[in-house]
Amino acid sequence: MNISGMPLADQTVNDVVLPGEGYYPSLSTAEFTRDYNVATEYANKPDMLKSKLTFARAEVEQQLQHNRLTVNQSLEAQQVMFYRHAVYSKAKAALLISKLDSTHRDKASQQQLAANENKEHWDWESLNAVRLLVALTPNLRVSLL
Repeated sequence: MNISGMPLADQTVNDVVLPGEGYYPSLSTAEFTRDYNVATEYANKPDMLKSKLTFARAEVEQQLQHNRLTVNQSLEAQQVMFYRHAVYSKAKAALLISKLDSTHRDKASQQQLAANENKEHWDWESLNAVRLLVALTPNLRVSLL
């Protein structure tokens, strides 16, 4: 049980690992649900989590496309931490918006406002983590003369 009295998802059963592509590290749905307090209704849907993480990863990697190290280098521990925080925060923002349900129309406007504020927070967290990661990554672009 968590502090709200809701049952916790079994993270070991539902863990899906999204392998890294060599340069960026792998991602784990168990780590995401544990560290980012994902609601049980989503934590028990590994396919949905995988989808949200895949889209979030693509967005973050697009933001980072000009800030890669050389091909043979990998990210350091602190860079991995910022990368994962950026991806997990972006996925958390996406989950918050998808949580709104049309069956509770009387509370829909309040829920929408709260969800938008929370989404903005997690989007900002993701962007901040990307900026921190970029600051740690020496920019090795070559300009053509």
